[in-house]
Amino acid sequence: ACAKALDVPKAEKWLVSMQAAGIEPNVVSYSAMINACAKVGSLARAEHWYGQMEARGVEPNAYSYSAVINACAQVGDVPAACAWLERAEKTSAAIDGVVYACVINTCGKVGDAECAMMVFRKMQAQGIKGHIVVYGALARPFAYRGDYTSVEGIADEMKAEGFVMNDYFLYTLLLAYSRAKPRQSQRAEAAFLAATKAGVVPNDRILKVLSLAVGRARCSELARCYGDR
Repeated sequence: ACAKALDVPKAEKWLVSMQAAGIEPNVVSYSAMINACAKVGSLARAEHWYGQMEARGVEPNAYSYSAVINACAQVGDVPAACAWLERAEKTSAAIDGVVYACVINTCGKVGDAECAMMVFRKMQAQGIKGHIVVYGALARPFAYRGDYTSVEGIADEMKAEGFVMNDYFLYTLLLAYSRAKPRQSQRAEAAFLAATKAGVVPNDRILKVLSLAVGRARCSELARCYGDR
């Protein structure tokens, strides 16, 4: 409960008292503790509790590694995130797409698009398929630099894997068009119309970035057309 409430000092005291009483915390308890440290941006404490778990002979799982990597994401430490991924890959833990997604998200937060793509390809080489969240995290750093061709390529790959564009990915695609040099207004409009026709509901965030891509007046027209359907 303390870990869920992000009261890290209290949660740490609780785990220590459990150990002192001869009650050994399990992987769920340790992972929750690591995750709480991650959410408050304390990579050092997250790594400390991972070390405690390992020293006690508790086998980490995919969630344990995801929690430590999320701590890396909070402080933007890409090398540390990649190192933890390599460590996870060498264990018997059932590593899934979530662990790779956490590293990709870390890369995205600091704008390291190349590293994000490298990790994504590494995930695919392991025979692990991506999911919509992974594709969104992968596209984000490319979008912020206005590299719309890369974002379109990711969208095509996502579609080929059977995933349907959601509101977050549409936002990311429109962001790429709005930041491109020159701005890609026609592509943005076409993407908006195609996505909303397919069922994506445009929220305020989407309309705001659409306005940046096509201009305020045209954005208002497109929003009215959507409302008239």
